[in-house]
Amino acid sequence: MTIVRTNSSAATRLLLAYLGAISDITAEPVGACEVRVNLLGSYREDAMQLALYLRLRAWEAGQRAEGVDVQLDLDAEPPAAATA
Repeated sequence: MTIVRTNSSAATRLLLAYLGAISDITAEPVGACEVRVNLLGSYREDAMQLALYLRLRAWEAGQRAEGVDVQLDLDAEPPAAATA
């Protein structure tokens, strides 16, 4: 599981709404600005981290493109191969 921290409770609500519509992700609020996220399926740990990282960063970029002030801090960084 990955802990995602947001910059506001409004961003947390938006993120939970987005993740709630995806059938292979579970998400639960941990606090006003934290969400516990898990990708369902048969993934190795590094593949799961990368898949979650890419989905969450894509959502974050989409929100920013719409003018929404969103910033995510992911508990786990993507595997080194993803940043190369």
